[in-house]
Amino acid sequence: MTENKLKLNSEKTEALLVGTRQKIASLTVTDLQLDDATVSFSPAVKSLGVFLDSTLSMQTHISFIIKTCFFHLRRIASIRRYLTHDACVKLVVSLIFSRLDYCNSLLAGLPTSSIHDL
Repeated sequence: MTENKLKLNSEKTEALLVGTRQKIASLTVTDLQLDDATVSFSPAVKSLGVFLDSTLSMQTHISFIIKTCFFHLRRIASIRRYLTHDACVKLVVSLIFSRLDYCNSLLAGLPTSSIHDL
């Protein structure tokens, strides 16, 4: 990186160890040394709006989707009496369905118990 005159911002850089819970628990590595910067491993990282966790179970991402969808549903419910039916439908489609549909192909193959709450 120094050859290309690039510098790593260790405050904004995240690293993720991916594996089974047993393998990750057995590792003694706590951080990653890149040039002069030390990057610690995170339990979950966010990339392009998707949370990836160390076991790739997507539980962090699913709980974030649920939390944001309920937040927007409560906001819509608070102004519902001022909206027409069509306006309410447009808000739900734009705020809720767009979040449910974004990168949903990453959820393919997960157990039904994981995605049931969605």
